[in-house]
Amino acid sequence: MSAALDLGAHVGGVDLPFCAMNAANAATTARDLYALATSAAGAVVLRTTTVHPFVHPEFRSLHNPGLDKMVGLTRELVALGKPVVASVCGGTANEFAHLGAAFADAGVAAVEATLAEDWVDATLAPFERDDELRALCERLVASTPVPVWIRLPPKPLPYRDVLAVLGETGVQAVIVVNEFTQFEKLLLDLRVPVDVVALGNVASGYDVRRALAKGARAVQVGPALGREGAGVFARLEREMRIARAARG
Repeated sequence: MSAALDLGAHVGGVDLPFCAMNAANAATTARDLYALATSAAGAVVLRTTTVHPFVHPEFRSLHNPGLDKMVGLTRELVALGKPVVASVCGGTANEFAHLGAAFADAGVAAVEATLAEDWVDATLAPFERDDELRALCERLVASTPVPVWIRLPPKPLPYRDVLAVLGETGVQAVIVVNEFTQFEKLLLDLRVPVDVVALGNVASGYDVRRALAKGARAVQVGPALGREGAGVFARLEREMRIARAARG
């Protein structure tokens, strides 16, 4: 059963049929991504991709087959009709921009630039100076003809300054860990028209509703997807409908 419009979301310039989607790297194989494309998920978020295949032993969470192999799979997933979000990571602003342009050409609905990797801290260090983050966002937005989302690292930041840069450069959504010192603290500093996506700590329809009530426009599901597979989204939708019926 597909999610009806009343449980959909408009987030970061993209219309989603359901307000919950997978987190990047919660599903990495082609089989898992195809399963998401035919599930009740609001979107398919691809595994995080770099320009070239990445196998550096120190940064295992970023291992991927590279842009060339992911683009073909992306086109096939896009053809199935569900919004597809590319997750990209680079060591330079030019690499982020190249990835954004390539995935936009492949038909994705949005590009999620993940700054949540230690490798990004070791190369770009975008949160050490505002001008580094600004230059990255400006280059990425200028090169990517679809909405740009930014995934923040899992640590507290000077959110007011970060959000100001995102808003001024045209970033349309920010993904932040669904935890008090991150998601809720960021919401307190939100003064710009940037949508917020809460990442993780979603195991039930109640968790989705709670994140939305606090100010998120959508959520990304991580470990629950690993435990249950793509069917988790149908369960979350069903639980939200049951709760809504009980209130009515």
